[in-house]
Amino acid sequence: MSGLIENRVNARVPTDRPILLIGRNGQSHAKMVNLSIAGVGVLSERGAREGTELKLEFEIPAFGEFTPMQLVGKVAHRHNASNQIYLGIVFDQPSAQDIAAIEDFIAYKERLKQLGKHK
Repeated sequence: MSGLIENRVNARVPTDRPILLIGRNGQSHAKMVNLSIAGVGVLSERGAREGTELKLEFEIPAFGEFTPMQLVGKVAHRHNASNQIYLGIVFDQPSAQDIAAIEDFIAYKERLKQLGKHK
């Protein structure tokens, strides 16, 4: 993978947005703590095993409005974080539209960072 493409795929921004995790045996409201076009990091009170497939529902500001997202991903790693569980989830074949929305959100977060309005 070329360096430019690898940097684009690995661009991960911090965030603090609600996300719904839906699995075969239930669902859990969680907090999205970072996002990239490859996947998402969440803090949840309910854990999931590595390899578990989850449906993810969340909204991000993209294209000048709040854009609802519904993606499928697999838990790539997990670890305990305070009283919650951190799940690293890799997206499974996001659409071109999903990728474009996430890229727009990442660009928005980067603009805020450059303006000094965000940590």
